[in-house]
Amino acid sequence: MSDQTVLIDQFLSSVIGTIHPDEIFDSIIDTAVRLLSPDGLLLTIRDDVSPSYHVTRSFGDISWEKDSFLDSSILLEQLLNADSYIPFMPGAGLPTALDGVSSHTRSWLIRQNIIGVYCLKYNRALIGFLFIALHNHMPLSADQVSALCKIGFYATHALRNANLYMNAYRASITDDLTALYNRKHAFEMIDELCLSGTPCSLIMLDIDDFKLYNELYGSKEGDHLIQRCANILLSALDEDDMAFRFGVDEFLILKRGSDAAAAKAFTQSLVEVLTKGSMPDMVWEITITCGISVFPDISADGRELIHNVEQAVYFGKLDGKGHLIVYRKGLENRSQNPDIRTAYERVAPTIYALTAAIDAKDNFTFIHSMNVSKYAVMLAEALHMTDNDIEVVRVAGMLHDIGKISIPEHILKKTEGLTPEEYAIMKTHVENSIKMIRYLPNMDYVIPAVVARKLANQLGVDLNAIVAGTGIKGKVEDQILPYGVDKLFVFDAEGLFPYTSAPHTDILVNLFKEEQPQIALMGATVIGRDLGPRVSSSLTSGLTADCTELEIGDYDDKKRSMMSLILIVLS
Repeated sequence: MSDQTVLIDQFLSSVIGTIHPDEIFDSIIDTAVRLLSPDGLLLTIRDDVSPSYHVTRSFGDISWEKDSFLDSSILLEQLLNADSYIPFMPGAGLPTALDGVSSHTRSWLIRQNIIGVYCLKYNRALIGFLFIALHNHMPLSADQVSALCKIGFYATHALRNANLYMNAYRASITDDLTALYNRKHAFEMIDELCLSGTPCSLIMLDIDDFKLYNELYGSKEGDHLIQRCANILLSALDEDDMAFRFGVDEFLILKRGSDAAAAKAFTQSLVEVLTKGSMPDMVWEITITCGISVFPDISADGRELIHNVEQAVYFGKLDGKGHLIVYRKGLENRSQNPDIRTAYERVAPTIYALTAAIDAKDNFTFIHSMNVSKYAVMLAEALHMTDNDIEVVRVAGMLHDIGKISIPEHILKKTEGLTPEEYAIMKTHVENSIKMIRYLPNMDYVIPAVVARKLANQLGVDLNAIVAGTGIKGKVEDQILPYGVDKLFVFDAEGLFPYTSAPHTDILVNLFKEEQPQIALMGATVIGRDLGPRVSSSLTSGLTADCTELEIGDYDDKKRSMMSLILIVLS
């Protein structure tokens, strides 16, 4: 077996066993050096996004000059139709395939002592060129040319396969709309960076009310907004930064270094650019809620880094729109109660529209509701209730009779006594109030204050509540008692969080045997669906599941206590 055959076999083995273009380029140069013994080699490869060629490998005494060799599309067409290997002698006339080169290129070929060029072709495309330089200007032998053509043939197919793989890989890690890395790749790169122990900062940007933006302006405009944000992100990144589209309206930026202050300053500057000005012909003011977490100072690994940045954004959303929160230990321990004032302000126009509708229908009801709200607030302030609780009281007073909009005027304004039938219709305003409030966004918090005692008052009994958990004593009372609870039972002990069936069942069974409640209400949650049947079975009581409405008819045996069970498990 000849040396050339051995070299070709070795080359073939090396390129078919890899999908990395860099390894193929190295094999081309190494094999060509051993095969041709040149004074210089220059390998140029076509760019993916433009018809230009860049130097990817070189050997020996040869240098590239920008814009050398490839001067026109006509020349490229000539080379594509010519033989793969094009020999020529410096100082002599150029072969027909190179007739179209400029004087600049001709001069470069002569200065570099180039005796030939091999054109890497695949499927009617020029992948690249291998320039061969010899100072003695000796042409290649027929055997060398034959071996070079075999190497070039195998190389082009190997590069094509590598390119297909890289394109498929890029597609798998890239978001189609923005060309940013996708969510899957975000997890991979964050884990990789954290596993290497490299300090880093993770920034999350969440466009506020993006769903509403889409509804107002259409998904096409929504896509334009996302693309605009992605382009700004890319232009703002440092060399080592990475940007990802993490969700529909969420972006992640992974920065090396765990300086939270620097990450915050970068984010503030970025958000200023992102939110500057409005989209054409739109009145929408873009706001972005941001979170920052760092590794390893606060977050122990990649999973915790992502969790913490999501928590930072979550608490930023609770504070309203456009906030930036740097995650810190203990952030989850802050109150998760919604900002009632903010929630109210969002629907204030609707509330006043509804109260105005009541006023137009029955001025007495309107004045009555305003007075109830006024005096209820005075009482709440005297009791030193929290600002949020006072706001609940105020709004509840305004809305407690809102359901009277549905009551016919001849009943609502009747001056004499109501008939039993008319009184039955009048009583429906409570349920109607609930239904109307439910349609007000972010106003569900009002409902307990409006109707919490409805059933207990109907029965003429007490309303009690139960809370069970770990480390909750002294923390839950102020949250529950203002809703009209007569008595609160708090069970605070180790082992009551997280929820397990046996201890919670024992607590309720023993308490119910002692207190003898008439009715127990439990939420239709996973916990409620587990706990309710267990308690009922132990007490051999009746059980009704999945109630959406509860009405109590006339009865004779009225016991003294009615208990509403509220099971809240707190950490």
